[in-house]
Amino acid sequence: MYETRMVGTYRLFDLPDARPTVQAWCHGIPGEISSPHRIVPFWYPSIVVWREWCGRGQVSNVNLRFHGPQQAAYVFNPERSIELIGVAIAPEFARCVLQLSNEESVGQICDWHDNRFDQAMCLAARGSAANLVIAAMANAVGRALCEEPFDEIDKAIAIIRRAKGTVSLRAIRERVEISERYFRTRFKERVGISAKGYSRLLRANALIASADNSPNPRWAELSNRYGYFDQAHMINDLRHLTGRSPVHLIAERQAEAAPSP
Repeated sequence: MYETRMVGTYRLFDLPDARPTVQAWCHGIPGEISSPHRIVPFWYPSIVVWREWCGRGQVSNVNLRFHGPQQAAYVFNPERSIELIGVAIAPEFARCVLQLSNEESVGQICDWHDNRFDQAMCLAARGSAANLVIAAMANAVGRALCEEPFDEIDKAIAIIRRAKGTVSLRAIRERVEISERYFRTRFKERVGISAKGYSRLLRANALIASADNSPNPRWAELSNRYGYFDQAHMINDLRHLTGRSPVHLIAERQAEAAPSP
């Protein structure tokens, strides 16, 4: 059984090989209709099994879909009992694994046809546990990732992601020994967004995940930990990205995650 942790109303699965370029996640409880919840902007594509459950605790429908990166917050409000089981792929590998660039797939949620995920779909249709479906999906993606090269741009992206967007881009360029112009051009080509924009989304999501785990987040401490100029900078940035102040956003997320009475 994989180790899991909660971020808002989502379960994140720690994959056995600890592959940093793949993140498994799940949302929804079989037989329950999830409450409306705000999706915070992010920059990674996911392949997602949409599994619908009927009132008798049986799977009534299964679809495979692609979820593109999201630059704008939106509210997901399912009308039925839907369980989402997804594998998120690091954006620099989206084109080689999925033959689709991040830039052209922003905001998309569409049906996806890919026989690499047939085993996962069969498991999902049989009602297998989410972790078994995730294992099949991760194996399919992992085989494609094993064939990919690792160059200086990939190293820079990995550093940014590992630091959750808090490291100076100049320091990263100097560490991997590439020029500013080359870095900017190749990063945008590879990831589909600027390094600054990518860092911003990583930092905001990391801060929100930390705040999720505290009943009373210490905002000044969090703003300092994640490299904001000050607390006002953090408040303005999160309000711009999510449409909510940090206090209201976390209160909303905690209410969504609370168990039904």
